[in-house]
Amino acid sequence: MGRSASGGVLVAALAVATGCYTGAEMEVDTDPLGSSGSTGGPEGSETDDPDDPDDPNDPDTPVAQCDGMVFDPGPNLARRLTVLEYGNTVEAVFGVDIRAEAVDLLPPELRADGFTNTSSGLITTLAHIEAYDDLSAIVVDRVPDLPGFVGQYTSCQEFSPECETEFVEQLGLRAFRRPLGEDERDALISVFGAAQDEDESFVDGAGLVMQAMMQSPAFLYRLEDERSGSGARPVGSYELATRLSYLIWAGPPDDLLLDVAGSDALSTDAQIEAQVDRMLASAQARDASQAFVDDWLNLARLRGLPRDPERFPAWSTDIAAAMLDETHRFFEALVWDDDRPLMDLFIAQEAWLTPDLATYYGLQPQGDGLQRYDLSDTPERGGLLTQGSMLTIGGDESSMVARGLFLFENVLCQHPTSPPPGVDTTPPPIEPGSGQRELSETRTTDGTCAGCHLQFEPLSWGLGKYLADGSYAQEDHLGNTLREDGFMRLPGSAEELPYDDAAEMMTLLAGADATRQCLASKTTQFAIGRALTDGDDCTMEQLQTRFAQSSGTWRDLVVAIALSPGFRSVRVEE
Repeated sequence: MGRSASGGVLVAALAVATGCYTGAEMEVDTDPLGSSGSTGGPEGSETDDPDDPDDPNDPDTPVAQCDGMVFDPGPNLARRLTVLEYGNTVEAVFGVDIRAEAVDLLPPELRADGFTNTSSGLITTLAHIEAYDDLSAIVVDRVPDLPGFVGQYTSCQEFSPECETEFVEQLGLRAFRRPLGEDERDALISVFGAAQDEDESFVDGAGLVMQAMMQSPAFLYRLEDERSGSGARPVGSYELATRLSYLIWAGPPDDLLLDVAGSDALSTDAQIEAQVDRMLASAQARDASQAFVDDWLNLARLRGLPRDPERFPAWSTDIAAAMLDETHRFFEALVWDDDRPLMDLFIAQEAWLTPDLATYYGLQPQGDGLQRYDLSDTPERGGLLTQGSMLTIGGDESSMVARGLFLFENVLCQHPTSPPPGVDTTPPPIEPGSGQRELSETRTTDGTCAGCHLQFEPLSWGLGKYLADGSYAQEDHLGNTLREDGFMRLPGSAEELPYDDAAEMMTLLAGADATRQCLASKTTQFAIGRALTDGDDCTMEQLQTRFAQSSGTWRDLVVAIALSPGFRSVRVEE
């Protein structure tokens, strides 16, 4: 089946079936939900009784006890699939790996509120629409056995209401991650009629239906049922299944999770926890967790990161790539292989290095590829913050402002006050006798600057002996003596906690409630696709309590998020 063989009739049929667009051939509707925002059939609409006060799906059903706090699970957001999620979803549903093509054709994601999966940053442009059109055709062309694939979802392959309906409903459940609404089903079935009118075969018609599904808002977005009313409602079983799968797998629910949702066996804490454990046992969960790490630590900046070749002649893009691999494997080993508490990320005396990166760090290489290194006898290394991926924050000058801000915002979840109006924020250059530490101490004691800089810059002092290329040194390039002693103030406290070096600073961070709470908040933000607000206080209090009372592992954090009232509820709009 060639892309152009179907002609204008099929293009028009695809336009109807997608509900929005099919690509550059059609006029683009810039509202990705259509004029009504409907998802095409409320979940559970056949069983919900608006007059039943005990109906768990009723908008007025209480979903959280907040001890006087206002509970608000946040807006009902239409979240476009990220490039990663799109590639994972296509392969899971259609069995075709087009990740490389998706990266090439789709615009890169924008960072918003520190993450690339934030709903407000996931805009859809004409370039997206054209790419989705092209990618849908590539997928159908690459299905190795299209008749066999179609046969998995229908017991017959002839133009008849029974065959067409069976295929659309069965594949639609996987593609849309819920049963289809009547209008959606009828629109997709109409594509078969258009294919028949063009003398296409049933299998070719099914291929066109697949293209229509892949360009539908119900496939490209994570949509949840919109109802009128006020307050909040529990998410439906299919909605919760989708939330869980994209949190843990960065992809769609599998058949088992859809079956569990369809049998209403995803409502109790025990049922949800059992599915979380099953899903975390999959290799997909390991890969998906790296997407969080990439965003949390903004590791994408390492790709192609330059450094002044005169000051850092040993630097190369290969070294930068090895640093990225180091942090990825370090997280994987600690979280997945060893199942250690997440706070050990800051104090684990180990690293995963290539021979070149080991040499770069001044260590003796011990094998090809990424190898585990015991750093118990290497005091200047060990823990996340002494890895090159973190130490390259701050540009060629190892800016203590940039490093301190990063730790303040991403490790402690704090935000500095804005500088006073009219203050020149241009950093002065370092010079002999006045290095980064001296300039930083001036800012933290100056009456104009101290109110802001004292909040965050001392966090960077412990990294003062690490240069901009990740190397460890006693002097900077101008001969200034470097220091790594200092103090920190934890959120909500004026107490200055002293430390002598990076290891002591990271030990303080690893033992601080604020650090654990920040990591839980960052992961929750990643899970829900938006920045946290005051309305999330009730959810976060319960989530943080559960996580604090656990062993503190990645599994414990994911369970705490999955069982939290905000993750299991959605705001009902007027």
